[in-house]
Amino acid sequence: MNTLLTTAAFLILIAAAAFVIHRLTIEHAERIAVHRYSRALPGGPCRFPPRRRRDRATHHG
Repeated sequence: MNTLLTTAAFLILIAAAAFVIHRLTIEHAERIAVHRYSRALPGGPCRFPPRRRRDRATHHG
């Protein structure tokens, strides 16, 4: 009987922890979706210009 109660308690704790993790993941995803830089604007300008690549043959150092 003691083993059955201990097993049931562990299963309840595992289910509760899984539910809490699931809720936190949903809240985190909602916060990311609200962030203004979370998605690219179609045809919009880039925040940073593309990096210029140096030719290895002309590099002196």
